[in-house]
Amino acid sequence: MAAILTWWENLILGQQIFLLIAIPSSVILVIQTIMLLVGLDDEDFDADDFSDDGLALFSIRGIVSMLCIMGWSGFGLLGTELPDIVAILISVGLGIATLVAMAYLMRFLQKMQSSGNIEISNAIGKVGKVYIPIPGRAAATGKVNITVQEKYSEFSAITMEEEDIPTGTYVRVVALDDSGTLVVERVSSHT
Repeated sequence: MAAILTWWENLILGQQIFLLIAIPSSVILVIQTIMLLVGLDDEDFDADDFSDDGLALFSIRGIVSMLCIMGWSGFGLLGTELPDIVAILISVGLGIATLVAMAYLMRFLQKMQSSGNIEISNAIGKVGKVYIPIPGRAAATGKVNITVQEKYSEFSAITMEEEDIPTGTYVRVVALDDSGTLVVERVSSHT
């Protein structure tokens, strides 16, 4: 323990700060990855703001990845002969690049998933869980995780209800709109 404290005290303040960012974000990223691999990762709270092409820039997974890359690169670069400001700017740039790359990767994976042989009409009557809040009165789309044809998938969804449906709420698919978006309503209880 004394060796760790001595090592910590020998780091410059910038390295300590970046390490305090890198370690927790790395732990969270490992936990998210394990949960994803065992099928438990359905609680990634994304921002409500999506562009028309479905690109979600700010998601928990993206932000944690950004912090992880920024933290480790900042820690490593501050130990080099680069001026501190250059090392910090490079690490922040790498973090932002990671955030953008994760958004595009998730969009790509979603498109690959939706281009499979799932017949969306088979979702009618199924119960799923809201992944991204669904604005009321069909004002915009949200996202729902639901099992269709034995595949756990994510679909765009709207609701005709007056109130927004928050993340984590169980919903039932009642119809499809003209574009193939799920129309959902809250379920009072889920078994």
